[in-house]
Formats: sequence, C-alpha cells, structure tokens
Amino acid sequence: MAKLNLEIVVLVQAAPPPATPPAATAPAPAAPQPPQLQRLAPVAQKAKPLTLAKGGKTESAVVRYQIFLRTIAKPGAVPAAPEGVTVSAIPCAWTVESYLQRDLCFYSITGLLGCEEGATKPLMAVENGQADLPAGTACEVFAKPVTAAEDRVIATLDRIKDQMFDEDYQLAVKPRLVRGGATVTER
Repeated sequence: MAKLNLEIVVLVQAAPPPATPPAATAPAPAAPQPPQLQRLAPVAQKAKPLTLAKGGKTESAVVRYQIFLRTIAKPGAVPAAPEGVTVSAIPCAWTVESYLQRDLCFYSITGLLGCEEGATKPLMAVENGQADLPAGTACEVFAKPVTAAEDRVIATLDRIKDQMFDEDYQLAVKPRLVRGGATVTER
C-alpha cells in the first residue's frame, strides 16, 4: 500500500488597510513635471523588399530604413536677481541631430527567419542653437525655438531622404549580398 504525503497549506491573511484619512485633509498638490530634455522621433521610413537567389534557392529579405531625430535641450542657469527685480529671460540651448538606421531581415516560407543587428549612422543634418525664453517658459524639447529647429532639420531631410536610402543600399547593402554569392532582385 502506498503512503500518501499530505501537506497542510496555511494561508495567512494580512491586516486590513488603514482607514482613509478624513475628508477634511486635502491631498497635497501634484508636483510639477520636470521638463523633457531629450527626445527621439522618427521622421522618415522606407522598406525595400528583396529576393535573393543562390544555387537554385531563393530567399526573401527586406531592408528597413528609418531616419530619426535626437533632440536635446539644455537649460542655462537662471541669473540671480536682487530682491524686487524679476528675471525676464530663461537661457536655453539645444541640439538637433539626425541619424539613419538600417535593419536587414531575412524571411523563410514559414515567416521571419532573423535580422542582422541594426546599423545606425549620424547624418550631416544637425542644428545647434540657443535663445532666451520668456520667464515662466521651460527650456525643453517642446519649446518653440527648439521645435522650429527640428522643423528646419526635417525640411532638409525631406529633400534628400530618398537619395540617402538609395545610396546606403547601393554602397552598404547590395555589395555585401553580392559578395556572398547571391543574385539580388529588388521587388
């Protein structure tokens, strides 16, 4: 006859939560949110589907491109003012940088097979600036002079993005696939 190993499980119940404070006690006001000093934002994307053939076998691939901005706002020190004198300007400096990111992924008949580690390279479209913002305005990535700088960089990139995608494919992706012995067909 087999012995049964019986275990006893003991459940412990926690004490009830403390009573809520009386209604007369108002909650403390929420602390103001700190300004956002950095942001990454995609501005253009493109996918280039490919068919690779080698030794009578074919495989599908896709090169995914993305251009994104990295914006950094740097608040300056607010000058100390004598009593009774108010500060009328808040110093703010910013940098808007652009980057090209490339991912090459391969597909089999059952779906995604794998992707290479993405490659990211900085682009020449960059803007640095500084301005005095009105008092009471936060130096952050959403400040008007910072978003205006982003808009200028985006306008520059919009004019040349297709050329950048095509040049990267012709100079960095296609030669590597061909060196591996594959015949590359753009779909």
